This record gives sequence, C-alpha cells and structure tokens, in this order.
Amino acid sequence: MALRASASPSPAPEAPVASAPGPRAAALQKVFAGALASSLKANSYANFSSCFPTPAKHCPTALEGVWRQLNTRLEEECMRDFEKILEERQVIAGLNQWDDMVDEARRKKHRAVEGEMPERALHTLSADELYSAHLTPYLQQATEELNTRLQKSQQENTVMREAVCGQRGEIERLLGSLEHAVKDIEESVEAMYTDESSGVNELREESWQMEQEVAATR
Repeated sequence: MALRASASPSPAPEAPVASAPGPRAAALQKVFAGALASSLKANSYANFSSCFPTPAKHCPTALEGVWRQLNTRLEEECMRDFEKILEERQVIAGLNQWDDMVDEARRKKHRAVEGEMPERALHTLSADELYSAHLTPYLQQATEELNTRLQKSQQENTVMREAVCGQRGEIERLLGSLEHAVKDIEESVEAMYTDESSGVNELREESWQMEQEVAATR
C-alpha cells in the first residue's frame, strides 16, 4: 500500500551560516584583541627590567631585545590559541547563527506589531510569482529611467517649440515690413508714371497751340 503524501508543504531548508564574522563574532574578536593588548602593555620594559636588575644595568640593549621577542612570541601564541579555540568550538558559526535568530525574531515581532502577514516560503511560490518577483525590480528601474527620459524629451520639445514660435513671429514681422515697403514702392512708381503722363500731355498741347499760332501768322 502506497504511503499517502503529506498535503502540507515541506519546511524550507535552513539558510547556510556565513563563515565571515558577524556582529557578535567581530565584537568578541575585538574584546580579545583589546584585552591582549592591555596585558602586553602592562608588561612594559620598565616592569620587565626591574625583575632583572643586573642584566638591565650591564647589558640593557640585549635585555630589551629579549623583552621585545618575549612580547611578540606571547602575542602570537595567544592569538594562535584563540583562533584554534574559535575553530574547534565553531564559535563564529554559532554567533552568526545567533545573530540570524535574533534578527529573525525582531522581524517577526515587527510583523506582529504592524499586522503584516508572514512571508511565504520560496518553495511554495508558483513559477509566475517567482518570475514576477525576479523581474519586478528591473521593470521598475526601467520604468523610472524611461519616465526620466520622457520628461527630459518633453522639456526639450517645449524649448524647441518656443524657439520655433519666436522665429515664426520674427519672420511674419519681416514679411509685413517687406509688404509695406513693396506697397510704398509701387505707389511711388504709379505716382511717377502719372506725373510723367500729365507732363507729356501738357507739352503736346503747348506744341499744338504754338503750331496753330505760327500757322495763323502766315
């Protein structure tokens, strides 16, 4: 008889714990380093040389070299033992997991206070939901960029339209001035033609009268 599959979704796998020191692991390393530095500082050359007065009096340089080597060796040994303990006891991984648990508890508390529904596990989401969740940030960014470009293009088009309208008005003013100038020239030419025609007629009449007078005297 086949076993009936459970209708409830399988629990999500635990997230891997980061190997890099988290806040608490980093704080622990900082505290240890500070304590070690304070201990080494307490072992000053004055305190060390007071324990060996004869070498300090006759060969202080050699004694100071021994003191420096001792402090360096002590610091290296302490740091090596500390790192070994952290590795053997998996202290960093444990503290990182503790950080994750505290952060998760804070998020759950915040959701409970704000009335937010708990997030669904990723393995319970459908393909369309995963697809939308993956593409939504990129689509939002692309939409914002397109809106920015559209606004910039609209502003540039507005400036160009104002410039074209200004140039069109200037052209219309120039055409109006040109039409007035052409009209004035045409009127002047017409007036000149009228004056010339009148003068020719008068001259013709005077010549005819003179011919008549000459003919009468013969």
